[in-house]
Amino acid sequence: MLKVMAKDAGFLKHKRITNHSVRKLLVQKLRNANIPPTETMAITGHKNVQSITNYSNISVKQQQK
Repeated sequence: MLKVMAKDAGFLKHKRITNHSVRKLLVQKLRNANIPPTETMAITGHKNVQSITNYSNISVKQQQK
């Protein structure tokens, strides 16, 4: 199903789109938007803060702040 959705969305064929990569991207986007970890966990279904910390990389913009 994800393959079909990625194709319909126009993602490039050589990009590997997986459930894991989409979930990681979502966590990063929410973190960059300063969404609290508890809200991110509610959206993504993670059970603890450490699990979303493992997914998220701090952006250069956030590091500069």
